[in-house]
This record gives sequence, C-alpha cells and structure tokens, in this order.
Amino acid sequence: MTRSKQMKHKVKVQVPVEKRRTLAGYEDVECYYEGILQVAKMQSFFLEHSAGFHTVEARNVWKEYTEDYYYMDTYYRQYHLAFGKSLTVGNDHLDDLFKQVTDTVEGLYTHWFLGELGKNWSEVCADELAKYGRIMEVAQQVDFYNQNVKSEGNRVFVIISDAFCYEVAVSLAEQLRSETQSKVTLGSCAGIFPTVTKFGMAALLPHKQLTVSERSNGDLQILADGMSTDAGNRDKVLKAANSNSVALKYKDIAPMKRAERSAFVKGMDVVYIYHDKVDEASHTSDSMVFPACDDAIEEIKNMVRIIRNDFGGTRVYITADHGFLYTYSPLSEDAKVDKTTPSEQDVEIDRRYLITRKGATPDYLLPVKFMDAGYDAFAPRESVRIKKKGGGLNFVHGGISLQEMVVPVIEYHYLRNDSKAYQRNKATYDTKPVEVGLLSASRKISNMIFSLNFYQKDVVGDNRSAANYLLYFVDSDGKQISDTVKIIADKTGDKGQECTFRCSFNLKSLKYDNRASYYLVIADETGLQMPKKEAFRIDIALPSMSLIFSVKGLFGRSRKE
Repeated sequence: MTRSKQMKHKVKVQVPVEKRRTLAGYEDVECYYEGILQVAKMQSFFLEHSAGFHTVEARNVWKEYTEDYYYMDTYYRQYHLAFGKSLTVGNDHLDDLFKQVTDTVEGLYTHWFLGELGKNWSEVCADELAKYGRIMEVAQQVDFYNQNVKSEGNRVFVIISDAFCYEVAVSLAEQLRSETQSKVTLGSCAGIFPTVTKFGMAALLPHKQLTVSERSNGDLQILADGMSTDAGNRDKVLKAANSNSVALKYKDIAPMKRAERSAFVKGMDVVYIYHDKVDEASHTSDSMVFPACDDAIEEIKNMVRIIRNDFGGTRVYITADHGFLYTYSPLSEDAKVDKTTPSEQDVEIDRRYLITRKGATPDYLLPVKFMDAGYDAFAPRESVRIKKKGGGLNFVHGGISLQEMVVPVIEYHYLRNDSKAYQRNKATYDTKPVEVGLLSASRKISNMIFSLNFYQKDVVGDNRSAANYLLYFVDSDGKQISDTVKIIADKTGDKGQECTFRCSFNLKSLKYDNRASYYLVIADETGLQMPKKEAFRIDIALPSMSLIFSVKGLFGRSRKE
C-alpha cells in the first residue's frame, strides 16, 4: 500500500475527530475519540510495515527504531492514556465497545509489533551481545561521562530520570524546543546490560572500570574504580573525578526556596540531579506507568526551569538509567520461559535477565557477555519474561529489547538574548504560534450555508507552538455577518491531508450586495496576533421566506467544526 493511501486511512478517522473537538460536550467523550485516533495511527504504521522487520545489522535496526519504529510505542502509550481515562467516564454505550478496541490494540502492539520487531532485533544483535556485550557502532552508556560531562569545559547539569524511555524523551525534547529559547538535540546510547537501575546509574558515573562484588546477602554491588555506586555514594564518586561536583535528588530540591537550593550548586562544575517518577509509579501499580510518563515530562521541564532561572545554568543533559517494556494485557504462557538452571548457579534473576556462576547453560536464553568475567549473563528473546514468583509481569526492564536498551540523551542549551548563537539565528529559536491559511481557491460565496477548506502552515514542534483560531465573516464596516468557527491548530504530523480543516459557515439572513466587499477574518483566540483578512464577494439570489426562517433557526447555535 502506498504512503498516500495509508495517510487517507488515518485521515478518514481524523476528520470526524476534528469536527467534534470544538463542539460543546466534547470533553465528555474526548478519551474515546483520542483513543480511536491513536488506533488509526497504529493501523497506518502496521500498513506501512506489513511486510515485517527484516533489517540485517543491529546498528541499522537501532537507527530505524530511533527514527521511526518508536512511534508505535508512542501510539500505544497515548491509546492507553485515553483508555485509562475512559474507565473513569462510565459511558454505558461506549464502555464495552472501547474494551473490544483495546483487545485489537493489544494484538497489534504486543503480538505483532513487539513480536516481529523483537524477533528481528534478537536475531541481529545476538552475536554482538554474546561476543562483546554491546552493540557495535552505537554510543555506549558507559562512555556518557567522558564523552559529554568531562569534555564540556563549562558548568554542566545532568538530569537522570529513572526508566525514562526514549519515546517519552522525544515528547520532552519537542516541548523544550517549542516552550523555551533553546537549542535541543536528542540522541541515544545503548544501556549497559542488564538494563536495571543499579547498573545504569553506575554506567553514568565517572569511571575507568566497572566491576561487581557480592554482598553478604548474595546481591551484586557495582563498583566504579573500586567505589560503591549505591545511591548514597554517588556524590563521592563524582567528587573523585571532579571535586567541584554534587549529586542531588529532584524530590529534595524542588520544594526548597530559591536561595536554599541555589546554595547546593554554588561553585559546582558538575551537578547530577536524580529524578524518579516512572519507575516509582511502577512500585504502586504497573498501570500507573503511562500517566507517570506525562508527570515525568512536566517535572523534568520544571527542573530545567530551575536550572535556567535559579542556578543560571545553560547546559543540561537529560538521560536515563534504562527504558522499559510495558504491556497492558495479562501475559500468555508462551510469553514466559523457565530459566532451567540449578538454583545454586544463579546469582541474580529477574523477569528479563539472569546472572549466573561461570559455566551455566540455560535453555531458551541468549548469552550476553557480562562486564565481569567471573560471571555469565543471559537474556530472554523478544519480550519474553522469565518465570519467577511474584508480580510485576506487565512492567519490566533488565533485558535487551530496544525499548529497554535505547537510552535517551537530550542535550539542552539555553540561549540567552545576548548570546551570539541566538543573535545569529533568532528566527530559528524564537517560538511562534503556527499559522492557519485559507486553502479554498474561490473567493465568491453563493449560498447562505457554505464550507471552506483551511490548512495549518507549519507542524507543531521545534519553534512552532499550537494555537486556536476564530474564523468569521464581517462587512466593510467590521460588523459580523456570520457565525464563528473555531480551529484548533495543533497538528504535529506530516504536512499533508491531516493538517487540513473543513469548516462550515452560516451567514446571517441579511441583504447582501454583490458589488460590496466582505471579509473572512482569521483571529488568534488569545488576541496577541493581528487578525488576518481575506476579501470575498457575496452573490446570493434573494432567498425564499422559508429559507430565511430555516437560516434563522440554524444561526445562534455555535457551529464549531
């Protein structure tokens, strides 16, 4: 199927959604329309990739995921945010139908997307992970400090958000670009295996070598050049590399007064700020993870604001210890696997990884070269979970899936008004609302009720923000002669059919002069922009009395399409 046909498939759903967004009472059913729109996007993605995933090299699959495949994760998350809201609405007519839609979504995401992409990924990365414990020609998490922090030269802030996955970071980067005067770059690095907190947090600290030691209870402790990397010791590890360093927690400094928190970073060259929203939510309920992603975005933006306004910082890196896999529906038995190793060989086991003594040979698991040669490590293929007692099957991390391994690295550079970078590229960095233009070619109106086509000139993102516009007609004296139509210009997709709007207008039952000038007004709802006008001619034959009364009946009801 061609790309244009796929777009038409999505547009068929988007058009009726657009028509209802500005109608009274839409908020009562918004979650259902938003959910269906995400399903349409998932279907479009499926049609585009219906042949499956067959990329032959791991680094190329990685590139495809960070540029394209991650969209499916976003659609799935957005759908379940809408579905979760629907559970609190309690619409008797739509409740069961929407749950049936959810079953379709689960099949499309869990069985097709995670299954097919996971199979392709497992096949192409298996040899590299077994030989090297890493994906070749992909930036590594263990190099983060040396490549970014140490080489910075200026004061740098690092926000590390637990389980902040790549696709959520895309949304954060877009919002930072559109809401602040800044240069924002989104990259990625491969998380260390296993993709769990204690390993990922250690990898982001300064070190020449990472090793492990066994605690008295049998758990592994990660050491950076012999120093513990546990939460309480990270400040010490940072100071060992640069004495003017400090490790802070977001939940501690966010409630502080400005002077109090500023004192902690005074004179510091390197400031690590640890943030935990997504992973913390999973400890309460797996189903709270997706709403927590949105909360995490807001809290990180708040932390960036504090760095910029209170600390005077201009350079910020935003990254994570690892990503995660989440599926809504209960897992079938074929999505689980036995570890098959004797218990005495096991050192550490979780749903998505296994670390053993040397010489273990578990069935059904892929070997991964471990950071410490004294142990062996393994991971399930695709999105399969290792069987073990306890809950936590739906939200998992620790494995080698792209959703777990692809760690975001956002570089945020705030541009002051007097900076050379800003002065040279003001048009690039100044945020402006997207504009709406008239698409219809004709400038003649021949009916009391008529429709016009409009388009959103730019997509929302980077330095273009969403905007609402009010559209209506006036005569040469500025007197309104039609109803008012509202357009919500917030499209982020392709500059194609999905960025168009079809609006219906009703003229007041007046006598119109076909030689007079009339104007379409396109006004920013906030009133901050100068309204735009398009000249029109109105040439309508004298209407019958029945039509006049019909129009009078229609006018007065706000038609916002």
